[in-house]
Amino acid sequence: MRKVQVWAEVSDTHYREYEGEAARQGVPVERLIQQTVNCLLRELERDEEEDRCPEIPIP
Repeated sequence: MRKVQVWAEVSDTHYREYEGEAARQGVPVERLIQQTVNCLLRELERDEEEDRCPEIPIP
């Protein structure tokens, strides 16, 4: 599995929520956001494999 570095735009409201949860878990906020993004990517890949998701055009 490959790793790529990406930037994510998170609203101030959601970022504060992530900060609170990250503090509760004792992890950096970036790690919590990374886990969330990875989970969403896995769900998307599963949906694509099961043909339940329309293709997303890549510009």
